[in-house]
Amino acid sequence: MLFEHSSEFFCPVDRLFEYHEQAGAINRLIPPWEPASVVSSNDSLQVGSLVSVRNKIGPISQIWKAEHTQYVRNELFVDELKSGPFAKWKHEHRFAPISDSASRLTDRIDFQLHGAPLSNALKGWVDSKLTAMFRFRHRITADDLKFSELLPTAQRRLRIGVSGSSGLIGRRTIELARVLGIEVVRSTRPQSDQPPSRWPRGVQSAPEDQLEAFENLDAWIHLGGAGIADKRWTNSYKQTIKNTRIDSTKKLVVRLSQLKSPPKALICASGVGIFGNRGDQRLDESSSVARSATGDDFLSEVAREWEAAAMEYSDRAGRVALARFGVVLHPRSGALSKMLLPFRLAAGGPMGSGKQYWPWVHIDDAASILLWLALASDRQGPVHVVAPECLSNRDFSAVLAKVLHRPSWLPAPAFALRIALGEMADALLLASARTVPGVLLESGYPFRFPTLEGALRNVLGCEL
Repeated sequence: MLFEHSSEFFCPVDRLFEYHEQAGAINRLIPPWEPASVVSSNDSLQVGSLVSVRNKIGPISQIWKAEHTQYVRNELFVDELKSGPFAKWKHEHRFAPISDSASRLTDRIDFQLHGAPLSNALKGWVDSKLTAMFRFRHRITADDLKFSELLPTAQRRLRIGVSGSSGLIGRRTIELARVLGIEVVRSTRPQSDQPPSRWPRGVQSAPEDQLEAFENLDAWIHLGGAGIADKRWTNSYKQTIKNTRIDSTKKLVVRLSQLKSPPKALICASGVGIFGNRGDQRLDESSSVARSATGDDFLSEVAREWEAAAMEYSDRAGRVALARFGVVLHPRSGALSKMLLPFRLAAGGPMGSGKQYWPWVHIDDAASILLWLALASDRQGPVHVVAPECLSNRDFSAVLAKVLHRPSWLPAPAFALRIALGEMADALLLASARTVPGVLLESGYPFRFPTLEGALRNVLGCEL
């Protein structure tokens, strides 16, 4: 059985081929809705190189092993499945020039399911899965190549540092950095409880007190902090949230300032929760409302102190940008992942009144914006990492229902959310922050996904 998907790219064929050779490319091209992760790879397309990917179907975990069997630079590479759910899988990636500035990539897969010929009846289902996968792969390839043109060029290889790298945003940012040829140093805690993880070639891990590893970096991206939605907000967990953000940032600023050649910039995560509940007020970074309208709840307090701790770096060593995130969209993590099951069961709907504004951002815009802020020398202060389209929770729910072909009719009453989640419900679900990405729009950042429907279709594999 054969499957084929082809797309045109606005770049020379050697640039398109080079993208696929970069460390981290295989990580970037795994669709976010697939519960898959790279177990081992030497980040090479050369003949004989091996790749192992762990995939899950429900509670069942399976390792797919593939070997690269053909390689012709700028023309072709081929991988063949050695073990996995297919009796046969031969994947040809064919590259062809269209002009000096355009090229074509054709993915051609010759596959056979186990249990043929009875299993041949599943070809239509497999084709639909592959179509969604390769639409995603080609889209992200085109977007990454376009984004790479906006980054500054340097006579030497760019290097950044990252703390809090094990989280969703940190990992995605590192994978994007590597596929763009940026080297990464990630700091690790001496007694981290995180399990060992595989990182692309060109990612160096060093204990946070090994200062010599962090010399001569172009920028540092700080994403540390316990998940604000991971547990109910008991007094002890609220203290953990504060300590892992504020105290860790203070210590980081001191450590980086002690370097002989400290990073030229510090990009520190924050959140639009700094505003508290602001109704329908329009909040961008420069408005008088935004500057004075920080909230008085726990999340606002944490964000204010977090940002203040980060800004100390501007007096000590270099530029500081504060990345205020909205809801980061990913189907297997964060708010969206918790909404999917009830919506898929036709039991989804708005939360509370549904009138509260829910600023959001696609995971790949979040990663791109962090690199954009890290490597551009003129961006500092607060930056709203949110999409231009800020919708109410009711409209957000309606768009999600549309993408999933489900109704959006069953609201979650505010009192029920407060009973279930406590204080967290008001801060994370019921508060309204109509934030606008003024700095990003004025600086010309090209959003990959400016509309919610496009973003959801991409991360859920439902593109038209």
